[in-house]
Amino acid sequence: MQTALRTPALALPASFTRRPLRVRVTAWLRLGLARRRERQYLVEMEPRMLRDIGIGPHDAMKEARKYWWEI
Repeated sequence: MQTALRTPALALPASFTRRPLRVRVTAWLRLGLARRRERQYLVEMEPRMLRDIGIGPHDAMKEARKYWWEI
């Protein structure tokens, strides 16, 4: 049974840990940059769009302030 590490949207399979360190670090960095991009998209969204996904402007700003390595 494979379990996922971290967030479901940007998860890595458990089998990933058997890969070389260089590959794991590269994937970790890409994951972090994807998180950062998604958080930046939240800030750019209009309030009505944020309401559609169930968050408010304050929550979007709070999420956007997180560092890229934070989950």
